[in-house]
Formats: sequence, C-alpha cells, structure tokens
Amino acid sequence: MSAQRLSGKVALITGGTRGIGREFVERFAREGASVVFTGRSVDAGSQIEQEAKARGENVTFAAGSAASEDDVRAAVELAVSTYGSLTTVVNNAAATHLTGPGRPDTKVADVSTEVFDEIVRIGLYGTFWAAKYAIPHLIAAGGGAIINISAASSVLSITGRPSYQSSKGAINSLTRQIAVDYGQYGIRSNAIIVGFTNTGGEEMTKMVANEALMAPVRKTIMLPRLGLSSDIASGAVFLASDEGSFITGVLLPIDGGLTCHLEMPDTASAAALGD
Repeated sequence: MSAQRLSGKVALITGGTRGIGREFVERFAREGASVVFTGRSVDAGSQIEQEAKARGENVTFAAGSAASEDDVRAAVELAVSTYGSLTTVVNNAAATHLTGPGRPDTKVADVSTEVFDEIVRIGLYGTFWAAKYAIPHLIAAGGGAIINISAASSVLSITGRPSYQSSKGAINSLTRQIAVDYGQYGIRSNAIIVGFTNTGGEEMTKMVANEALMAPVRKTIMLPRLGLSSDIASGAVFLASDEGSFITGVLLPIDGGLTCHLEMPDTASAAALGD
C-alpha cells in the first residue's frame, strides 16, 4: 500500500455532506488527514462521520451553514481543539440549490436581491470567513494550503446564474489575494476550476441519462468522458499535499478541456469557402 499523502494534515472542508464535498471528506481521510467537515444536513453529516470512524479514520462533522460567520468560525475552532492544529482548508460550500435550470438565479434583471445576496453570502462570504479565521492557525502550524472550489462559469460565462458566477469570479480573485498576502508565511492559496462533473445523486443521474440534454455538453468537453467527483478530489489532494508545496495563486482547471477553447465553427473548413 502506498504512503498516505496527507498524513499529519488537519483539514477543514466546507459543504462536505454530498457530491464533490463528500468525495473530498472521504479522500482526504483515506489519504491520512484528520478532517472536520461542515454541512447543513445533520443526518447526512452524522452518517458520514460514523462510517469514517468505523474505518478507523479521524473525521468529525460540524453542523452549520457557510452563510453564518459564527458557524464557520466555530468549525475552524473545532478543528483546532479536536486535532491540535489546522493545516488545510477546502472551501467547497456553494448555494447550488438556488442556481441552475428552473431555480431563482436567473438573469440580472430578474434575480431578486435576496437570492443574489444568499448565493454570494454562502459562496463568497463563506470562503472569506473560513480563510479569515483559519489563516492565524495555518501560520501557527508553519504554513498550509487553502483550496477554493470555483467553476468553469467563472472563466467563460453561461446563460443565467449571475449570482453564482459573480461569487465564483470573486473567489478567483480572493484566491490570488491570499496567495500574495500570506505566501511569506508558507500559506499556499489555489482554486480548482470545476467543469461539468457527474456528482451522482438523483438529479444528476436523470440529467446524464438525458442524451438530448447531454449531447451539447459532451461537445464542449475535449476528453471522451464526463468528469467525476473523484477527479476533483484528486486535484485537491495534490494541492493539499507536499507534492504541491511550490504551487500557489493558481486557478487549476479540472474540466476535461472545457475552458481551453471557444465553441466556434471549424475555421479550417470555413477557409475552403473562399476558394
């Protein structure tokens, strides 16, 4: 069995009860990290904690919302009091329940101030608070890693979702700012640009099964498959590990090539029209 890449690390993971967040919790624990993770679902969080402890892993659930500064601060303090230090933060929490097809994060002229505020509060403010309260502990630990989860739509906009895309764009800037301000203390700050990812779950399963919907999605991805939660977790483990110790200020796309091209007509074929 290979050595655990995160042995000795203590990680706080926000939004860890489902999808990519749950994959982070399970992978980080499997790689040897002690993990505190947050989420709003007490039932889901408690089950994940119990299953991890049954495997002999150090995993603790902190019920709370990334929209609450008090909850975020309490989660940071829980990590330190439970495991003695804090070396790693993964800011994954996002208001995905408010954005996407049929949800209230529509277009700028139509989205309500309340919806915009809630999405930004969970995604951007939650990320800011976790970093704000974690940084003194990372400095005390001699350095560490902050990994912010962003989205392809922060780089190339798609129709709708102005609140979500605004929060992710701001997270990209915040990521670089932390890298600039705290690199001298050995703190590395990076973001992962997540593309279309099959996270499982009932809604995603239905979406992936709808080929009429998925055909244009597959066309934007340069590789011949969809992304998986495990792909994103692999990137996060690398950035959190000592293997990524000289990487900071990076926005790392894990999107199958989605953000590396523009969806335009084939210019080579178009050139033939001039003959």
